[in-house]
Amino acid sequence: MHHHFITELLGIKDTHVDVWDIREEESYFIAELFTKQRMQKCPFCRKRTKRIHGYRWQSIQGPAFTTKEVHLSLRKRRYICTSCHHTFYERLQMIHRYQRCMASVQTTAMMHAAVSSFRTAALVTGVTVNRVLRWFDQKELTTSKVLPRVIAIDEFKGDADGERFQLNVVDVENRRIIDILPNRKVETIEAYLKSCDTGKVEMVVMDLSQAFNFQMRGLTPPSLDGIRF
Repeated sequence: MHHHFITELLGIKDTHVDVWDIREEESYFIAELFTKQRMQKCPFCRKRTKRIHGYRWQSIQGPAFTTKEVHLSLRKRRYICTSCHHTFYERLQMIHRYQRCMASVQTTAMMHAAVSSFRTAALVTGVTVNRVLRWFDQKELTTSKVLPRVIAIDEFKGDADGERFQLNVVDVENRRIIDILPNRKVETIEAYLKSCDTGKVEMVVMDLSQAFNFQMRGLTPPSLDGIRF
């Protein structure tokens, strides 16, 4: 019961992960975890196996409680497939592949970064700002593919991929950014609009920038017919 409470407190969803020991140091907690043997699916041939090939201790950063961090030491199992003889480590929900901290830490950091700043997210979760930035860059941001009735397109000065200007695509009536294009080139705008459902678009608001305004008027994909610029 005590160990079950610890796994719940740490946010561990893997039912086959259990606590071996936990102790408190001056500035952090240390929890030793282990996994129970269970049937695994080989990632190479998709056959199932329970044969153990070996073990490995992995250090993992856990969530911070008050002013103390949690350091986890996980005894992972490496399995061997009896069909194709490949070896592989078991997959866990609590930690993503090639990561050194719990998945819950990454989720918490992204939540704080969304409402505050990368620096705040790093301070709250006990990781570096650079790590939070790497997590953010790895996220695939979902964008709206069905454009609203009125959209606005405007450039802003940036430095993405060596381009001096990027482009905002905005939902005017709901006052929200739909997407950010990497540059203001007409071919980029045309490719973006062709990739979206523009059936609901009735008006496009733009300024008189020579970089894209008059070129936008010359776009002729069928989905843009009848739209007012």
